[in-house]
Amino acid sequence: MRNQLFAAAMLIATPMLLASSAATLTFGNGSKVWVEGTSTVRGFRCESTQVAGTADATGTELSQVGQARGEITIPVQTLDCRNGTMNGHMRNALKAAQNPAIRFRATSVRVTPSSPAQGTVAMTGQLTIAGQTREVTINGTAAREGNGLRVRGSERITMTDFGVQPPRLMAGTMRVHAPVTVGFDVVLRP
Repeated sequence: MRNQLFAAAMLIATPMLLASSAATLTFGNGSKVWVEGTSTVRGFRCESTQVAGTADATGTELSQVGQARGEITIPVQTLDCRNGTMNGHMRNALKAAQNPAIRFRATSVRVTPSSPAQGTVAMTGQLTIAGQTREVTINGTAAREGNGLRVRGSERITMTDFGVQPPRLMAGTMRVHAPVTVGFDVVLRP
């Protein structure tokens, strides 16, 4: 009977102990997200260093990140294409007034260490752009950096899949192409 009570107590306590060992990681200085694409005129890159959100993992060792969950938010207004006119067209296309943020909510993280300090990562989750949400898998790399973790990667998406009509200017002679690459270089700290 005593062994059964002990076993029952361990079954109840184990999830609580695991939950209490989870660490909340936040995005640190040096984090950035960008969108790169092309048009009939030239290529472009719009970047933001105002990255917010958290990730819950059991720590920052690569072996502890495999059960992580997290969310990253980028205010559309902070994406800078280094051209005021282009910034305006990009914000209109992304429907920034109605949908002021781009979000990625990771629901599954798979880490494959290549050494104790670095490896590859595949994050599956919900990407929301211009009010439209799609499930995506984003591949990247992860590496220990001080007491934190640096994660880098990119994913090619098609704007129209998210209800975004690529800007057209000058009677349609200048068009932004629908495929773009969303990239990130983020630092997670405890």
